[in-house]
Amino acid sequence: MTRQWPSFMTKDLDGPDDDAEMQRRWEIYDREMKALIAAGGVHQDEDGWWVDDASGELIGPDPEIERPRTYEELAGARPLADALPELHASIQRARGRPVTGKARQVVSIRLDPEVVEKFKATGPGWHKRINDVLKKAKVG
Repeated sequence: MTRQWPSFMTKDLDGPDDDAEMQRRWEIYDREMKALIAAGGVHQDEDGWWVDDASGELIGPDPEIERPRTYEELAGARPLADALPELHASIQRARGRPVTGKARQVVSIRLDPEVVEKFKATGPGWHKRINDVLKKAKVG
């Protein structure tokens, strides 16, 4: 039989009016998890989750690092660009396509299904290959 571990359910809480109930549930979970940890027979994995030593079953997240934030706390959060500008800049550099001098134009074109399938069969980048074929045809 599986042991009943502490749980923290919030899917029925969906707004600022539920902050007090969320806090009440969190305090119960926090108290139960800390008692379980103090009793022993559990260890913490590399992701911060507590695991039952005997069964290997995941018990729950570490109450010290997983406390949910209230809507009031979330409303006071700063954007990443303000809080950690260097991290934000590195993420921005690593995302999306590199900027080119001449952006391609998005168009809608109707092609025969066998043409599309033939290009798709060549793998990723098939859109570019269609563009290359059209450029070689020197249309216009």
